[in-house]
Amino acid sequence: MSCCGGKRAQLSQMRPQSQPQPAPTEPQTPEKRAAAERKPRMFEYVGRTTLSVRGAVSGRTYRFTFPGQRVEVAYEDSFAMMAERNVRPARLV
Repeated sequence: MSCCGGKRAQLSQMRPQSQPQPAPTEPQTPEKRAAAERKPRMFEYVGRTTLSVRGAVSGRTYRFTFPGQRVEVAYEDSFAMMAERNVRPARLV
Protein backbone atom coordinates (compact mmCIF):
# COMPACT_ATOMS: atom_id res chain seq x y z
CA MET A 1 0.00 0.00 0.00
CA SER A 2 1.49 3.28 -1.11
CA CYS A 3 1.04 6.52 0.77
CA CYS A 4 1.24 8.76 -2.28
CA GLY A 5 -0.74 6.71 -4.75
CA GLY A 6 2.28 6.01 -6.97
CA LYS A 7 2.96 9.69 -7.58
CA ARG A 8 6.51 9.39 -6.26
CA ALA A 9 7.35 6.73 -8.88
CA GLN A 10 5.61 8.76 -11.58
CA LEU A 11 7.52 11.91 -10.60
CA SER A 12 10.88 10.11 -10.65
CA GLN A 13 10.16 8.84 -14.19
CA MET A 14 9.35 12.34 -15.41
CA ARG A 15 12.46 13.95 -13.91
CA PRO A 16 15.44 13.81 -16.29
CA GLN A 17 18.27 11.76 -14.86
CA SER A 18 21.63 13.43 -15.36
CA GLN A 19 24.60 11.15 -15.62
CA PRO A 20 28.00 12.46 -14.57
CA GLN A 21 30.08 13.07 -17.65
CA PRO A 22 33.68 11.89 -17.54
CA ALA A 23 36.26 14.58 -18.12
CA PRO A 24 37.55 14.55 -21.68
CA THR A 25 41.05 13.14 -21.73
CA GLU A 26 43.53 12.62 -24.46
CA PRO A 27 43.97 8.91 -25.11
CA GLN A 28 47.36 7.87 -23.79
CA THR A 29 49.49 5.51 -25.73
CA PRO A 30 51.82 3.16 -23.87
CA GLU A 31 54.78 5.24 -25.10
CA LYS A 32 53.34 8.45 -23.61
CA ARG A 33 52.56 6.71 -20.34
CA ALA A 34 56.07 5.26 -20.12
CA ALA A 35 57.64 8.65 -20.87
CA ALA A 36 55.58 10.31 -18.13
CA GLU A 37 56.66 7.67 -15.61
CA ARG A 38 60.35 8.07 -16.51
CA LYS A 39 60.72 11.64 -15.31
CA PRO A 40 64.01 12.54 -13.63
CA ARG A 41 64.06 12.31 -9.83
CA MET A 42 65.48 14.89 -7.41
CA PHE A 43 67.97 13.71 -4.77
CA GLU A 44 69.44 15.59 -1.82
CA TYR A 45 72.90 15.17 -0.35
CA VAL A 46 73.09 14.76 3.44
CA GLY A 47 76.83 14.04 3.80
CA ARG A 48 79.57 16.43 4.90
CA THR A 49 82.11 16.36 2.06
CA THR A 50 81.81 16.22 -1.71
CA LEU A 51 80.54 13.09 -3.39
CA SER A 52 80.60 11.89 -6.99
CA VAL A 53 78.36 9.03 -8.00
CA ARG A 54 78.35 7.34 -11.38
CA GLY A 55 74.90 6.38 -12.67
CA ALA A 56 74.49 2.61 -12.75
CA VAL A 57 72.55 2.58 -16.01
CA SER A 58 73.33 5.81 -17.84
CA GLY A 59 76.96 6.14 -16.77
CA ARG A 60 76.48 9.84 -16.02
CA THR A 61 78.43 11.35 -13.14
CA TYR A 62 76.36 13.07 -10.46
CA ARG A 63 78.35 15.44 -8.24
CA PHE A 64 77.24 16.65 -4.82
CA THR A 65 79.51 19.44 -3.56
CA PHE A 66 77.84 20.58 -0.31
CA PRO A 67 75.32 19.32 2.25
CA GLY A 68 71.71 19.95 1.23
CA GLN A 69 72.50 20.22 -2.47
CA ARG A 70 69.82 18.83 -4.75
CA VAL A 71 70.69 17.10 -8.00
CA GLU A 72 68.33 15.84 -10.68
CA VAL A 73 69.00 12.18 -11.44
CA ALA A 74 67.85 10.27 -14.52
CA TYR A 75 64.98 7.88 -13.86
CA GLU A 76 67.01 4.81 -14.76
CA ASP A 77 69.73 5.77 -12.25
CA SER A 78 67.37 6.69 -9.43
CA PHE A 79 67.03 3.16 -8.03
CA ALA A 80 70.78 2.71 -7.62
CA MET A 81 71.06 6.23 -6.19
CA MET A 82 68.74 5.22 -3.35
CA ALA A 83 71.37 2.73 -2.21
CA GLU A 84 73.87 5.53 -1.53
CA ARG A 85 74.20 6.18 2.19
CA ASN A 86 74.45 9.99 2.09
CA VAL A 87 71.92 10.61 -0.66
CA ARG A 88 68.15 10.55 -0.24
CA PRO A 89 65.17 11.40 -2.40
CA ALA A 90 64.42 15.10 -1.99
CA ARG A 91 61.15 16.09 -0.38
CA LEU A 92 58.85 18.29 -2.40
CA VAL A 93 58.53 21.75 -0.96
